[in-house]
Amino acid sequence: MTAIKPDGELSIETGGKSISGWEEIDVTLRAEGFPNSFSMRMSSRAPVTGAAVVAKAGDTCVVKIGGDKVITGYVDRDTNEVSPISHTLSLVGRGKTQDLVDCSAEWDSGQIKSATVLEVAKKLAKPYGITVKLGEGAEAGNPIPQTNLTYGETAAEIIQRDARNAGLLAYENADGELILARTGTVKASSGATYGVNVQASSVTNAMDQRFSDVRCAALSQNVMGDIAGGDDSFFYHTERDPNVPRHRLVYLVTEQAFDPRFFTILKAKWEVSRRAGRSSAVQVTVDSWRDSAGKLWAPNTLIPVDVPGLRVDKQMCLSEVTFHRSSERGTVADLYLLPPSAFAPEPISLQNAAIADVAPSGQS
Repeated sequence: MTAIKPDGELSIETGGKSISGWEEIDVTLRAEGFPNSFSMRMSSRAPVTGAAVVAKAGDTCVVKIGGDKVITGYVDRDTNEVSPISHTLSLVGRGKTQDLVDCSAEWDSGQIKSATVLEVAKKLAKPYGITVKLGEGAEAGNPIPQTNLTYGETAAEIIQRDARNAGLLAYENADGELILARTGTVKASSGATYGVNVQASSVTNAMDQRFSDVRCAALSQNVMGDIAGGDDSFFYHTERDPNVPRHRLVYLVTEQAFDPRFFTILKAKWEVSRRAGRSSAVQVTVDSWRDSAGKLWAPNTLIPVDVPGLRVDKQMCLSEVTFHRSSERGTVADLYLLPPSAFAPEPISLQNAAIADVAPSGQS
């Protein structure tokens, strides 16, 4: 029988040094958004000054757990706390993709024409030295006719919007690269099971955001005109959720789209599926940072879950994991899980009716 790989010591590599011995640790990895983040804290025998400072705000760094890299990025803040009885050093930081979230998008013309989400992301990430890749089995989809950069908008906002349109999640990997991936293509070697490795669990089953009937409506930009050759300027489609126990109707108006009938049907289906998926959320604390194969828990991984109160499919997708260590809680991993349907990217229209009306012949 192969021994399970130990959790490992957390270390941060910066300035040619590797610093370990951190007493309090929180490292969070995400599948729904970026960047990843970390915070760590240790005691020192004396106030940390001058050459003794191990890392400072702005330094590049690599965070590792055991021999596994988990975050490549920057130290955002360093804090030295001194009192008559203690001296502590704290570091807080995030992955490289933080610059896509914090900073405004850069592109000289303010407009990117006929480019896939991968190409758009690469153009916007280039000024910040960030690599963009497709995840395993993912496709960039069709070119987006036109991506306009609104003054002050961040690169992350544009990339996330285009990724949703392509049916992809956008998140950061351990090398600080931006990954565009499909949902749940990797399975963990083990799961979260009550009475085995789960120390605590919380299951929330909700009905307040679900509806028996979701009716999406498309309104023509010109209310005196028609929709996709129809006889009137109004089209709607209704999708039903059979698991809502009483009549609950909601009307939703979709944004303008080149093919409003198709888009409205797609949006109604998504609303029902997404709301059903988001109605079941699981938070568990497990006793190890790693699964039974010795791999660190990773976002966008399918994990079997068996805990009290779970009423949906037991195969869930890991949205977020925090590796935690402290004297109070010990070494644990906090997992936030949702059904795979909860991750379905929202269909959005990147080419509205106005653009489509003036598009040259042969373009879409």
